[in-house]
Amino acid sequence: MTASQQTAQGAQAQTTQRPPDANAAAMNEEVTRLRQRIADLEQEMEARDTRATERTQSVQSQVDTHEQRAYEAERARQQRLARIQSGGQWMLAADQALEQGELNVDNALDIADQDFSVVGQSASTYGQGSVVVHSQRIRAQIAYARDAANRRDIYAARIALQTAGEELRLARAASLERAGTSNSLLNP
Repeated sequence: MTASQQTAQGAQAQTTQRPPDANAAAMNEEVTRLRQRIADLEQEMEARDTRATERTQSVQSQVDTHEQRAYEAERARQQRLARIQSGGQWMLAADQALEQGELNVDNALDIADQDFSVVGQSASTYGQGSVVVHSQRIRAQIAYARDAANRRDIYAARIALQTAGEELRLARAASLERAGTSNSLLNP
């Protein structure tokens, strides 16, 4: 037998072992299975990406909410401090007028009272109970000073304003502590 005959016989034997159509079908089946596996993996990756995106958006939304609350709480705190300053200046103006013998201090005391009313409402909204208490005490002393001035009791009016001034100092210190900011973040 010649070499070409042996090669032909080997090729024929190989063909009989596995016909070319069966070879192609097996390869097509393997390719189809691999394509399906790739499609399944891509679908799993998309599902994971979607879940990760949803979690990221949820976390970002929570962060944004907390940042907004912190911003609002800080802005309110700054406004309270400005109102405390304003109310204190009006109380000082009333005290100086009383020191000069002027008894008509109702307007200055009304403005100061309004400032501390706003301070108390804002502090209550943002959980600063001590500021609320101090602002209520200040308002009570302002009312007492107004009543004393109307009775022409300059000494009692000035003592009430001095007591209100001490409460003002405490309210300002409590506002500077930023307790409301941290509380609003802990209590969504």
